[in-house]
Amino acid sequence: MQPWRPWDATDEEYAELMVIREPVPVTLEAPIRHWLEQYFAERSPYGVVNPHVVHGIETALRVRLGLTDPRPGELADDVMTRGDQFILRVVDLLISDYEPDNWGRMPQGMAILAQHMEMSSSAVQISVVDDVFRIGRRMPEGIEDAVQRAVDDSNATAGQHLAKAWLEMRALEPDASKVLREAIQAVEAAGGPIVIPKDKRPQLSKIVGALRDQKGWGLVLARRDDDHPDHQAVLVGMLETLAFAEQHRHSGHGYSETEAVGHVELAATLVGWFSAGVIVRREGG
Repeated sequence: MQPWRPWDATDEEYAELMVIREPVPVTLEAPIRHWLEQYFAERSPYGVVNPHVVHGIETALRVRLGLTDPRPGELADDVMTRGDQFILRVVDLLISDYEPDNWGRMPQGMAILAQHMEMSSSAVQISVVDDVFRIGRRMPEGIEDAVQRAVDDSNATAGQHLAKAWLEMRALEPDASKVLREAIQAVEAAGGPIVIPKDKRPQLSKIVGALRDQKGWGLVLARRDDDHPDHQAVLVGMLETLAFAEQHRHSGHGYSETEAVGHVELAATLVGWFSAGVIVRREGG
């Protein structure tokens, strides 16, 4: 689902609506509060929220709510006053109670909440992780499809590493270092058998070295008559970007979530190219 397009909206206005916003835009606050109140009401046999629900939130999120026998609306209001991060952590915790049905569908109330997240262009969405519902980051349209295709086309080892990198990237609070590590291992697993097939433990540095030192490596993509752009240099540059990111991270410099997203996308491209036969070595090279 995409944001609702008003009948008289210009392309520019609709493009603005599709921009991914903050996690809890102001138009999403009421739907989240309504869902929370419904969830708590279903667990309030005597008009007040079951203490186990309150204690479960406090224990899981290590917070003291300080409410005694709250009514559903009171507890929902308390959650909504504590900021976007806490709100989403509570929603993430509560939706993990549910599993998709046999057709992978959400409960009706959750499905409506997910629709509001979509239409408000929230930076988060409801996803299925390990057969339960979780809050995850929303990625720009098309990126997820590209990563999934790379996972599907690659060998099992490369696909598993790339899938782990992507899954971690989608988390509410991703471990950026883990994202990079899994992305690099995916490229190593996809590129090693092609570039250094005799090496049983291919490493990114070895793949880069072989591609740089051996003539003839490049892409099947078209070039000008003067052999430009230099596809071998492009390929080595892409791989060195990942290798440098790993060195930079180990040196103690900060590593941002934005960098992690970029490196997963880069790794997905490389894994896809290795798997689809886009990276080749010309005869005589």
